[in-house]
Amino acid sequence: MEKLISIIEKTLVPVANKLSQNKYLSAISGGCMSTLGIIMVGAVFTILTNISWQPYTDLLASTGLDQLFTGVQNVTTNLLAVYMAFAVGYRGATVFENKKYTLTSGFLSLFAYMLLVPLDTTTLADSGISFFNISYLGTKGVFVALLAGLIVSRLLALITEKNIVIKLPDSVPEMVSESLSSLLAGVIITIVFLIFRALFAVTPYGNATDCIYTIIQTPLQSLTGNLPAFIIIILIAQLLWFFGIHGSMTVLPILFPIWLSYIGDNTAAMAAGKTIPHVLNIGLWDLANLGGSGATIGLVILMFFKAKSNQYKSFGKLTLPCGIFSVNEPVIFGLPVILNPIMLIPFIICPIVLVCLGYALIQFGIVTAPIGILGLGSMPPLISGIMQGSLSWGIYQLVAVVISIIIYYPFFKTIDNQALAKEKGEQGE
Repeated sequence: MEKLISIIEKTLVPVANKLSQNKYLSAISGGCMSTLGIIMVGAVFTILTNISWQPYTDLLASTGLDQLFTGVQNVTTNLLAVYMAFAVGYRGATVFENKKYTLTSGFLSLFAYMLLVPLDTTTLADSGISFFNISYLGTKGVFVALLAGLIVSRLLALITEKNIVIKLPDSVPEMVSESLSSLLAGVIITIVFLIFRALFAVTPYGNATDCIYTIIQTPLQSLTGNLPAFIIIILIAQLLWFFGIHGSMTVLPILFPIWLSYIGDNTAAMAAGKTIPHVLNIGLWDLANLGGSGATIGLVILMFFKAKSNQYKSFGKLTLPCGIFSVNEPVIFGLPVILNPIMLIPFIICPIVLVCLGYALIQFGIVTAPIGILGLGSMPPLISGIMQGSLSWGIYQLVAVVISIIIYYPFFKTIDNQALAKEKGEQGE
């Protein structure tokens, strides 16, 4: 294991260091990490809302707590792209050495992103009501938000470098001066993003977000029905996550209709004591996402129990409770996993290994296949397996947790050693 860690440090760490020095990637990474507090709050209330225990859900409904918890989700996770746009724009101004206009860059990035969000119109009681569809403002819109933040912060930096600003006397307060001097930049950025909006509007997709997701989803529609195709879909989902696109949201609309059609056949087969006919169901997808996308349950356990750096000790305490319930946006955006070449390898390998091994165990009759009941992905390992109608599958989920720990260990040790060395260096200064 030490030899593997050494190989990772010699091969991947230099690549990671080089990428970390890239200003664009630094803006994205820094922006994502700055939203960690919002992501964590959203993750906690997502867990509280989705615990699948009938007495608990009845209590939430009878007391109105379900609406309160959902309200927190709506202003955290479901508005994540809004916060990302501002954060990346703000961070971008810093990395592009335009620190005088950090707030301006953040707000202009948010404004530019909202220009790309479609404004829907409906009629209620003969009154026209325009509204933003919240689905575009959450994780589905993160990729567009990241692009908006990068483009705006870079454009603003170029404009101010060329001194294309309104000159104001020194007697004008700095806050007022910053806002007014960037007025021309705001006009230029508005024109650029209005052009973007108009171009996307004439496409068959209608807007930037739908364009990106439809283009990605269309080739996936033929990749269903067998293990190699299932693995390819997992691989694509993980790669999309790496680049900040919600991988699960991209592929699940394709898979859900198929999985729904499996439930009746699988349930009938189990009741008759027959073999489950449709093995590649959502039960295997939930296995690939044990602890969240990338099967990061092992990673959060390692951070909680084995981290030596203060950074990952603290992060492990925050993320382990969420990971148990398969909520790992804090890990993806806060560690972060996105644009992190060291974590990309286990992020892809772990879910594929778990699914391939699980499928093999089913084929050899060692474990019973899950029925494929939807909505159990947020339940802890073992419990969700039992609720899928298979005690042996629940036991395999516990084995999968151990496998996840083993796969993530050398990569976790690499980033933990880096963080520890950095902390020691800062203490020595």
